[in-house]
Amino acid sequence: MFFNGRKTIGVFISQLNYEYQQHLCNGISTRAKELDYNVAYFTNFGGYSSEVIDKGESRIADLPCYENLDGIIIATDILVIKGLKESILNHIKTRSNCPVVSVRRPIDEYYNVLIDDTKVLEEIIRHFIEVHGFTRLNFLAGPEEHPDSIRRLECYKRVLEEYNIPIENERIYFGDFWKVKGKMAAGYWLNSHLPMPQAIICANDYMAITLTEELERRGISVPEDIAVSGCDDIAEATEYKTALTTVKAPFREMGKESVDKIDRILQGLKEEKNSYLPTKTIFRESCGCEYKRDPKPKSNRPYFRIVEDLQTELVRNAYMSANLTGITTQEEMNSRLRHYVYENKGFTDFYMCLFKNWQSLSKDEDNSQYLDNDEMIMEVGIKDFTDYGKISFSKKNLIPPQFIDDKPLIYFFTMLHNQGVSFGYVAIAFNEIKTYMLSFQTWMINVSNVLENIRVHNELSRLVYKLEDMYIRDELTGLYNRRGLQILGEKYLKQSIEKKAKLMILTADLDKLKMINDNYGHAGGDIALKAVAKALEFAADDDEICVRFGGDEFIVVGLEYDEKKARRFIRRFIGELNSFNQNSDHEFSVYVSYGWSLVAPNHNSTIEESLNLADTKMYKQKQEKAALMLRANIIQ
Repeated sequence: MFFNGRKTIGVFISQLNYEYQQHLCNGISTRAKELDYNVAYFTNFGGYSSEVIDKGESRIADLPCYENLDGIIIATDILVIKGLKESILNHIKTRSNCPVVSVRRPIDEYYNVLIDDTKVLEEIIRHFIEVHGFTRLNFLAGPEEHPDSIRRLECYKRVLEEYNIPIENERIYFGDFWKVKGKMAAGYWLNSHLPMPQAIICANDYMAITLTEELERRGISVPEDIAVSGCDDIAEATEYKTALTTVKAPFREMGKESVDKIDRILQGLKEEKNSYLPTKTIFRESCGCEYKRDPKPKSNRPYFRIVEDLQTELVRNAYMSANLTGITTQEEMNSRLRHYVYENKGFTDFYMCLFKNWQSLSKDEDNSQYLDNDEMIMEVGIKDFTDYGKISFSKKNLIPPQFIDDKPLIYFFTMLHNQGVSFGYVAIAFNEIKTYMLSFQTWMINVSNVLENIRVHNELSRLVYKLEDMYIRDELTGLYNRRGLQILGEKYLKQSIEKKAKLMILTADLDKLKMINDNYGHAGGDIALKAVAKALEFAADDDEICVRFGGDEFIVVGLEYDEKKARRFIRRFIGELNSFNQNSDHEFSVYVSYGWSLVAPNHNSTIEESLNLADTKMYKQKQEKAALMLRANIIQ
């Protein structure tokens, strides 16, 4: 896909700002580089609880050229946007021809890298029963329909049954795998008629920590009054004031195994459909066991440095948001965005790629067809701190081919969108194996908001232009009207004076319009008026102003004219009318009376004076026509 002679693995994953995703991606990227594979991460954030925003995020499913992927890894359990997983799987089924690996959530028709959630909490539960002698064990599950939650709850029930401990439904509470329901669970159980639990097993660490905080807020100590355990071993599990007993899931190793699985399949080796990786139970203070804290922090940086970095990012993004406010042009936006890319030292490559016609998109239309548009425009391109100009390239390449390196490439792709309108995407690469900078989500929101501001500004400009054009246009013929003549005629008069050039003023009347209306209806009259207008437009090949002045009257104003040029205009005009009469199926012919003059205006001249002179000549021609007609009738 990246045309550097290496196979490319596509990874579909959401919410990369969470710890599990970071470990998983680290494992994928590390092993891919070791085995000489490219990686293209197709990412989204989600979790906005807004259907229209989720629609824009979910368009990441349509971005890759599935046919060009040599392997696919999909983290199905965290594709939280409704319909996103189904959309990706449909593309895989209909368009890809490569090995597919699902992580953490089994998919029957593909390969899977899993942990056994039916056993993951088993050692902790047995530990509470056998080592601490607990028999009143409560369980804080995840969402009721979540597969991981279901299997971990089944584990809880199975182990309790083995020890003949009654399963009481009031001791089970369905949480959210996040930081809200843990507090609610504490209140629910403390108000229960059942005796206080001796231990609470939580289906993940986030709920365990918030549950512990709420218990202690209510005066209940952990583990002295109630023991608590979690699952997943997030960073806070060790650093929390009461170190959390938990189960360490091998997320980084799962990423590596996913790449290994694809590599073995591509080599033609026999491969098991499912790979189960072992977990590790870690007993710490929250269950009542002694735990010797590591004097060295997990991170090489002190905790206050991490907080300081977060604060810096928040301030920087707030400034970025304020600094980008009010931008209405692509050029200004590109310039300021380059500044922020250079300011972020973690990037090696940054490409903002937009659909060719993104500025003409509307919220009222389904713009999904633009995702199949083969042409992209790289508006901002920075590689190794070198700035590149605008480049057009094929969407199937994802990045401009001239930026391909002879080494494994790892890129993250994220959609740029606002309120359902998709503008394009951003592609980034880092100088180290990592997953996004601290506040990349805010970055993308800032950039998308500016693009939307530019789009709206251009849309409003187009509407204003359209309204202005309607204001100075004749509705029937499309020629300029009186207002148009007044506005544009004055401009031509001024230019004529400045250039010391002559104006050509032509006035024309459609002959016998009333007769045509009386005999062929107003529809016939409209046809005749449009024929004159079309003939004038045909003759006007040098920016002449063609006007329907009202009724059957027409006016033309031409700049930098002499007599030869004026007569050429009239020949073309009358010739086009004659052509209409010869080829028309209508029972009437279209003729005009006209007069013209060449005017060398000065600062005292007006358009009205020039028109009056041309009108005088036109009426003279009409009189001559009438006299000729009269003599013809007398002779007959």
